[in-house]
Amino acid sequence: MELEIRHLRALAAIDDTGSLTQAARRLGMSQPALSGLLQRIERTVGGRLFFRAEYGCLPTPLGAEVLTEARVVLSGMSAIAERVGEWSRRGLPSDPLRVGGYCGFLHVVVCRWLREQSWCSGVSVQEDIDERISVDKVAIGALDLALVYRPPLAGITVPPGVSSVLVHPAEPVFVALAHDHPLAGQARLKLADVAEHPWIDDAPGTTRWSTFVTQVAHENGVVFDQPHSTQCLATMLELVSAGLAVGPALATSRDHPGSIVIRPIEDMPMHQELRLFYRQGTSVAAHIEEINEQVLAFYRRRQGCSTAYDSWWRDRGADLALTG
Repeated sequence: MELEIRHLRALAAIDDTGSLTQAARRLGMSQPALSGLLQRIERTVGGRLFFRAEYGCLPTPLGAEVLTEARVVLSGMSAIAERVGEWSRRGLPSDPLRVGGYCGFLHVVVCRWLREQSWCSGVSVQEDIDERISVDKVAIGALDLALVYRPPLAGITVPPGVSSVLVHPAEPVFVALAHDHPLAGQARLKLADVAEHPWIDDAPGTTRWSTFVTQVAHENGVVFDQPHSTQCLATMLELVSAGLAVGPALATSRDHPGSIVIRPIEDMPMHQELRLFYRQGTSVAAHIEEINEQVLAFYRRRQGCSTAYDSWWRDRGADLALTG
């Protein structure tokens, strides 16, 4: 016999009440039935879990250990039930739209625009580094809209019931440098030159992005010297500004005069696909074309954030603004 949740509940009831009779009453079963169940549980774990004392049933040392773990599991089950209940109550017209993903400035401008629409009662923002988590949240109803960058790797699947709109099939990833970095004077960088300087990024192998960076390095015959690893943008920007590292930057990143400059890499070896994910039959689905048009408008208005962005948008960005 394998232990089940009902077995753990029975053990917790016996411990809480200190009595087989009272525990059986709480569980809605007879005392003999609970006693038999306890014996089967004890045979399964290989030892006695309770002993009779003057003031009722008390756990044995083994029982105390089992009960500690049982209560952790029961607490987790209660948390799951609460979350499921919350999700079942979400998605009502009066609820705020939940926007997720990981794509920089877009979250702010899209959410500001959504908040002004008559069909949107409010907005809440969530970010996840792993794009698969964001898409899965859309599938289960924990997010209404996800603005997601996806590196061009195999094995990407979309859960049933989730639809998407393609914004950019290949948006470049630039490099952030200190304003006085030796490479900052170049208008366009070679990947080999970038690889000669300390790199800061996600820890290798921890995210799909880091896997893609490793793949790009291998395909181009370079090795990134990565003494620093972080998923905190503030930490990355501080290290870059201090001249201790260079790192990847979304195409929409801003230059910070006197601190950080954004530079493109020749031939755009690092790039990502940008998509909007949503569920059919929702208010987002009813307005997805309008949302996508606004996203493209925000990209057009982003001109001036850096010379790297302006050059890309002028040469290729506008042509890549496709829907799919």
